[in-house]
Amino acid sequence: MPPDLRTARRAEHTVARWTTYFLFACLLLEAGTLASTFSNRVELRVAAAEPLFPGQAAPNDAGRPAIGNLKLAALLGTGLVWLVWLRRAYRNLALVGSKRSRFSTRQAVGYWFIPLVNLVLGYQVMKDLWLRSESMNDRDGYDDLPAPALLSGWWGMSLTWGVLEPVVAATARNARTPLELTNVTDVALVGSVIGIVAAVLAIRVVRGIDQRQQCFSSSPQDLPAPSRAARH
Repeated sequence: MPPDLRTARRAEHTVARWTTYFLFACLLLEAGTLASTFSNRVELRVAAAEPLFPGQAAPNDAGRPAIGNLKLAALLGTGLVWLVWLRRAYRNLALVGSKRSRFSTRQAVGYWFIPLVNLVLGYQVMKDLWLRSESMNDRDGYDDLPAPALLSGWWGMSLTWGVLEPVVAATARNARTPLELTNVTDVALVGSVIGIVAAVLAIRVVRGIDQRQQCFSSSPQDLPAPSRAARH
């Protein structure tokens, strides 16, 4: 194995491992949010069945701001480590096979900072990285190949979660009665479940790409079995 490929492979693996650690932190925090929201919903259902006395407020989740701040910090940390890992993994494509890629390393990272553009090209970067890593970058053209279901599912769940989070926050600020708070809580529960699924799928995506890149120095028969997309 060439020394530069060995070093690049180890570096990618190290950052991939840290990326999964941060994703696990996001997963645990979202699970905590789900448990807290569900407990609050039970209290709201009880309050909705009973009339409020003058001066009495509807129950609310006092711990939610603290959890929200922890989630924000975890998401920011995860995003930073994710981009570092993506840069290393995408740069490794230049060391194997055709040594080509659809985007430059700078583009692969930079597109994530452009609003709306990242909703399309961010996914295209991940698709290109997955397919080229899966086949050891053995050809030039991957654009017409379909993405694996895991990647599409992760992207769809992540976008849905990203839309629901601000909607829940904005709606919760205007909710006052137990019924209104209950409706907001129901949406928040759905959002937490989607967030948990998105985090689990993100972990699988990082691990899947890392597993394939750790085979870059192996013979073709030692590579993981290609998906249906790669076989086509």
